[in-house]
Amino acid sequence: MSAAQPAGDPLQPVPLQELRPLADGRHWQVNQLLSELDSLTPVRGELTAVHRGNILEVSGQASTIITLRCDRCLQHFNHPLSFQHHEVVWLGDQARLQGIDADAVLEGGSEVLELDPDALTESIDPSGSFDPEHWVFEQLSLQLPLVNRCGSDCPGPELLGAPAPTEPIDPRWAALKKLQP
Repeated sequence: MSAAQPAGDPLQPVPLQELRPLADGRHWQVNQLLSELDSLTPVRGELTAVHRGNILEVSGQASTIITLRCDRCLQHFNHPLSFQHHEVVWLGDQARLQGIDADAVLEGGSEVLELDPDALTESIDPSGSFDPEHWVFEQLSLQLPLVNRCGSDCPGPELLGAPAPTEPIDPRWAALKKLQP
């Protein structure tokens, strides 16, 4: 049994206890602007969250276009953002305190999902909620460039004090101009 999100319904946090009985998890079609991300186009993609006992398995892909300011010339430019990601989120540190070992997490009852215990760095309170909109925002934010460059043909910063190339040179200073390297 799978629960799909109704078309046009915004992404809303879902209690983890509602995900638990869904064998195929919950699937969302994303086609909206995110409240935390100022984008030119709606974020489009899909997202699936499956509750597997002590973990929440989340996977998805999405893309959008944002406007950035070039760090070199300070002009605005459009930049595509996209991600395709799969993540396993540990459901609470309470399970660790109860002695449940992170490298043997049950999947669907009897199958063991092979995990590196060190890979489980993210955790959610098992009695809490999963916020799909915030998860998509986080994944897109991780794709932002460290240095914003408008392109390889960036003109660079405008030099202050330098004469404009079209500015005529005063003939009285022409002799001095010839001495410049």
